[in-house]
Amino acid sequence: MPELIKRDYKDLSPTERTSKHQYLRRFKLEAKQQEEYLPRVEIFEALNEDHTSLLYVMKIEFSAPKLLYWNSLQEVGEDHKERLFFALKSALARVNIFVEIDTIADALVSAVHICKNIPLPKTIKMREVINELSKVDISKAFDVADKQDKKGARVLNIYAGTTDWSFYDKIADAERPKNKRSDKHRINHERTIIELYNLHGQEVFRYEYRIKKNQTVRREVNVLLGRDYASRVVFRDLFTPNLLKNLTLNSWHKITERPENQLSLFGKVDKLTLLLHILSEAEKRGVGAHSMNNALISYGIATIIQDHGAKELKAIMFESWCKGHPERLTKKIKLASEFASGLPVSSKIAFLNTALEKFELINLASLEKGL
Repeated sequence: MPELIKRDYKDLSPTERTSKHQYLRRFKLEAKQQEEYLPRVEIFEALNEDHTSLLYVMKIEFSAPKLLYWNSLQEVGEDHKERLFFALKSALARVNIFVEIDTIADALVSAVHICKNIPLPKTIKMREVINELSKVDISKAFDVADKQDKKGARVLNIYAGTTDWSFYDKIADAERPKNKRSDKHRINHERTIIELYNLHGQEVFRYEYRIKKNQTVRREVNVLLGRDYASRVVFRDLFTPNLLKNLTLNSWHKITERPENQLSLFGKVDKLTLLLHILSEAEKRGVGAHSMNNALISYGIATIIQDHGAKELKAIMFESWCKGHPERLTKKIKLASEFASGLPVSSKIAFLNTALEKFELINLASLEKGL
């Protein structure tokens, strides 16, 4: 960064000293292309909280598995902590940025992307999984986008302000042109891994949960660590036993355990079987006209969500009714989910549930054995 010249507070202009901006200057590392993986590095020149001195803050962004393995098919867990710290220190040193291990371990975490790769059996196709998940909904603040490229690869993203979910086939994504990839920072070794272990044709469900803001990182990590929300989350915290697993499961359950999504993720059942099941559950709460009305409404809601998805149902209903009181529809959906409880979840979702609970990392041994 030849343009980076350190300044003192006395060097600032009056306008800079009273600046309300997050930072005064930003510098981005533009290193020559290297064979080995290199993190993204930015340095920000900013005023301290009291506007009495200057700070230089370094932001480092990197993929942990690529730093260790040059690919993100293999996975990194809590046992890799020391190796990862050393690898990050070494990578930065290659471009003359010298940071001690303790500084890396105690660095503030401003964002974290948690990823899990799940090899799919031949009986489950990625397209079918994406089709089922595309029917889910979170809330009005979230948006679901389903993309399809020319070769038929599918990517499903659920976008939010501070958290995102993404689902796609890791192998198919690695084989796509760089500009069309979900993971655009391609390392050629990723394709080499696919060739070496003959993974062509194998589908690997990639689940990514992206926490994009420091406040959200604190909220989600500290509650699992049993700490106060205000506690700083530093890099070494992410390697607390079972933390990554629990963050992954919690984020998955945020989607799958919502009443409307439970209705969309049940296995396909005959319509008459669905009606009889809902009637049976409704009878347990009474046999009057009110109970029958609730059963019929619940059957209609369950059928529409199974066929068209929760988001589509809400969009249609809010066009004509409930705009000012969305909680009314939410209450009816919750009741429908309760009446439908006991029906088997989709076999595809059940498989993913089990795999996430096991949380077995893909490593060299599992690649050699065959996914």
